[in-house]
Amino acid sequence: MSLLRSMATVSGFTALSRILGFVRDIFMGYFLGTGHAADAFFAAFKFPNIFRRIFGEGAFNSAFVPLFSKELTSKGQKEAIRFASQTFSILTIVLLLMTVIAIPLMSWITMVHAPGFKAAKTLHADKNFLGGATPFNIKIKGSKDIYFVINDKKNIEINDLVITGKNQEKFILFDELKWEKEGGKWIKKLALPKKKNFTHIKGRATIQSSEDVDTSLKIYRNHPDTFSLTVTLSKITFIYLLCMALVAHLSGVLNTVKIFGMPAAAPILLNMTFLVGLLIFSGVSGIRGDSVKYANVAAWCVFIAGFLQLGALYLTCLRKGLRIKLCKPKISPQIKKLFLLMGPGVLAAGIQQINLLVGSVIASFREGAISYLYYSERVYQLPLGIIGVGLGVILLPEVTKRLRRGDENGAIKSMNRGVELAMLLTIPASVALILIPYPIISTLFQHGAFTKEDATLTALALAGFALGIPGYVLVKVLQPGYFARENTKTPMLIAGVTVIVNIVFSLILFGPLGHVGIAISTSISAWVNVTLLMYGLKNFWKPDNRLKCRLPRVLMASLIMGLSIWIINKYLEGMFGQGFWLRITGLLILVVSGTTIYLLAVIKLKASSLKELKEEFKKS
Repeated sequence: MSLLRSMATVSGFTALSRILGFVRDIFMGYFLGTGHAADAFFAAFKFPNIFRRIFGEGAFNSAFVPLFSKELTSKGQKEAIRFASQTFSILTIVLLLMTVIAIPLMSWITMVHAPGFKAAKTLHADKNFLGGATPFNIKIKGSKDIYFVINDKKNIEINDLVITGKNQEKFILFDELKWEKEGGKWIKKLALPKKKNFTHIKGRATIQSSEDVDTSLKIYRNHPDTFSLTVTLSKITFIYLLCMALVAHLSGVLNTVKIFGMPAAAPILLNMTFLVGLLIFSGVSGIRGDSVKYANVAAWCVFIAGFLQLGALYLTCLRKGLRIKLCKPKISPQIKKLFLLMGPGVLAAGIQQINLLVGSVIASFREGAISYLYYSERVYQLPLGIIGVGLGVILLPEVTKRLRRGDENGAIKSMNRGVELAMLLTIPASVALILIPYPIISTLFQHGAFTKEDATLTALALAGFALGIPGYVLVKVLQPGYFARENTKTPMLIAGVTVIVNIVFSLILFGPLGHVGIAISTSISAWVNVTLLMYGLKNFWKPDNRLKCRLPRVLMASLIMGLSIWIINKYLEGMFGQGFWLRITGLLILVVSGTTIYLLAVIKLKASSLKELKEEFKKS
């Protein structure tokens, strides 16, 4: 097998998908920006999209591929397809039931994965009104605006309203804030002073009872409509989970028989659906300039794209003679084994996504934070998608095949070459994203509703995520060493430890660093994951002499490249405060010069060679 050649097929389509994804997100940034509609859509999209990444990028296959491969090798294609049809049918039934149950309960589900969108404080009127005032004190660090919402503005009086911070406080005259009526509610918005680092708002509220309605004052750190909009959009996007689980199943079948192209190309349909949908509706009267309506258009694009991807994979299976069909499910010993393996496998291989979900839950308590994390995540996911996912998809069937033949040395060698290739490509990517995040973010997203301030805050998150890029990819490379031996329990236990690490560091760092602390915590948890996975493989896999020799050279070449682009960026800084074409010119200069310098350093330091890469690519 040619590791590089097979990876090129998967990574090539993944790269095309990620590039189209950048174009999609440029449009998303232009139409949605980082306001409450963007926060609502990204929260609604993240929940099913996490399952897309868990299932579609290797976790389901970690359990299914070894068993399907075993059926194919020992019993032939007919029995293997019967096994695949059984699992396809069971998945369809389980996921349909899950969807039917989840959609009516979406409000409760949203409270779990985006609790910060709810009111920070709710004060109820005393029906036995005695004229007393209710004090309140709310944390607001990192918030942009504070919203006061009530059914009847005549029933509320707020006194002694003050915002405080370290050695500073500012009194606010509540009566001077303007009331606005939206959907039967009266809203007052308090715009917090920028760069003042206020941490609390406190005051005393007097709320009069009304006989007609239950009068209550709700105080929000996010826009009051964010939660309800998230629920509405989530009901539309949730069906994507069903489609992506079935797409992952069909991808596992195709990957096992060495068909990598269409499974890797399917996500392109998602990005194309977004682009077509947004462009078509951008000219429709009544939608242009309305971010909430654009968020609804984007949600329906997700819905449609799920079925398009499922249809594309199913037709590919039919054309290749792999007739997967719905049938009456039977719980055979193979099926039982699959789901026993699949449970911990999904948790283990999806640990990065679980960490991101934890980050989103915490980020929901600050307006805009989810959007900053989303846009920065899109950038660092490019090297992860091209390298990590590609290596993970290729290595699992390769290591499984060699172990079934009794070729343990060959399996270890494949993993070593996977680690070597991963580090050759991800260490320089990590260094570059840490040192020049702002030029990348401003060039890609700073248009329309996406402001310079948004670009700065998103760039800081990108630098935090970039610290963990080699770690994220190493997890994808090391996990096949467990899954190929049908060991999903150990990665699951490691995953549990990693989630705890991420939660602890996110809670510690969110206070002082805000959304950047969440990005850094995700990186820390990735390296903890790598450390534990390597320790668990100590009796099976060890770095060979070639890897030990070349890894320090790759690191040195990356540092040379990083210092070079940092210096070049100092001379080009002015370009990134100008128009789009000057920004893209500056970014191209940085990318081309950085790539050239890195390649020359790699060759000069003998971290790799063009001859070796060419020979590996030609192998068959």
